Amino acid sequence: MIPTDRFAILLAASGLMIGLSGRVALLMPAGIALIILACILCAMDALALIRVGKPEVTRIIDDIISLGAQNSVKLQISNRARRHLHGTIRDEYPEDFIAAGNELPFDIAARSEVELTYHVRPPHRGDFEFGDVFLRMRGPTGLLVRQVRCDMRQAVKVYPNLLDLKHYEIGIRHRVMQPGSRVVRTYGRRTDFESLREYVPDDEFRAIDWKASARVSKLISRQYQEEKSQNVMILLDCGRAMGPSINGLSRLDWSINAGMMLAHVAAIRGDRVGLMAFSEQALAFTAPKPGKGQTLNLLRLTYNLSSAAGDSNYYHAFPLFARKWTRRSLIVIFTELADPDASKPLISQVAGLAGKHLCVVIAMSDPALAAAAGDEPQTPQDAYRSAAARQVIRTRKRTAAELISVGAIVLDVLPGDFTPALIDEYLRIKAAGRL
Repeated sequence: MIPTDRFAILLAASGLMIGLSGRVALLMPAGIALIILACILCAMDALALIRVGKPEVTRIIDDIISLGAQNSVKLQISNRARRHLHGTIRDEYPEDFIAAGNELPFDIAARSEVELTYHVRPPHRGDFEFGDVFLRMRGPTGLLVRQVRCDMRQAVKVYPNLLDLKHYEIGIRHRVMQPGSRVVRTYGRRTDFESLREYVPDDEFRAIDWKASARVSKLISRQYQEEKSQNVMILLDCGRAMGPSINGLSRLDWSINAGMMLAHVAAIRGDRVGLMAFSEQALAFTAPKPGKGQTLNLLRLTYNLSSAAGDSNYYHAFPLFARKWTRRSLIVIFTELADPDASKPLISQVAGLAGKHLCVVIAMSDPALAAAAGDEPQTPQDAYRSAAARQVIRTRKRTAAELISVGAIVLDVLPGDFTPALIDEYLRIKAAGRL
């Protein structure tokens, strides 16, 4: 049992009465009576809190939670006693997590329960553990509290952002299920034949089926549907350059989140997705496979990856990939753009892959660079910072231009556009039939 501030105030008041009793004699018995009253009330609180017993507490949280997102944690408290129960509850979340409201007040009627919710935001992927839950229950008079510890250690895994995948899935369903909507098949210049239809002036001349036209004595066009079962390979650079944080997440975290969204969209579009992670050596590899189950496999494969202390070895990773996977694919390379000299290994290896595959190189530009380059200098230090930022931006553009010259598509985008730009580029490639 722990005395509260209210109990301390009663003792202080009684002490003050006794201290002033030399001047006013009646204060002595009043002070003693107040002490006796406080002790009686404390005994009543202690007896009531003992009779309450230990409430049942349950923590509800998914075994897998999302990186950088607000994940809800629910605490259920069941009061089986015959009296009202009020106090506070505190949950021990993992040390690195950012949380709001993990210490919550509760007020539960007799023989009832309550559910409280707070949120945690994990800044890193990997394995973590929630600790115990502590309850502090107040007695009827509020002079004593009883602290109860509930052994509730619970392991959780932090995966790349799953909530965005769920929101994307909900968005697609919402569009499909709107009243009056219908499914529209995408047509255009593809290699998968779909059907024949009557020629219209906007059709390409080469789309005309001359044999079918001769049979019905009018022009007939071949119609193609968007090609499916194509291969998408994600190459994930886990070297030192992917470690720095931008807007609360490392470049590697941003890349994994975007890569998992790409895998999710590609699975919906009927394509096969695979992944290779590398730094100084190959860290993980899985060949392209179809279905949403492959997205979950990639999540399990990447949730515990971290950036290495050294630079990535492109001369080892890319030839190894070329030996492991030989079919033409869309290769999406998540990496960082350095100056052209430092990027020579990347450029030379992308050139080797671009002869057979369609390569997309995606990197994240730091918004702080753009801000520093655009600021009006107020001091010599500001001018130096602005000049350095502009120099870095120019070198990134030169590296991007060299990658484009060897046949790659380059996306160098800000954090807010990182995933949308990648998904849009994938859909453009699909629409153009470039694979």
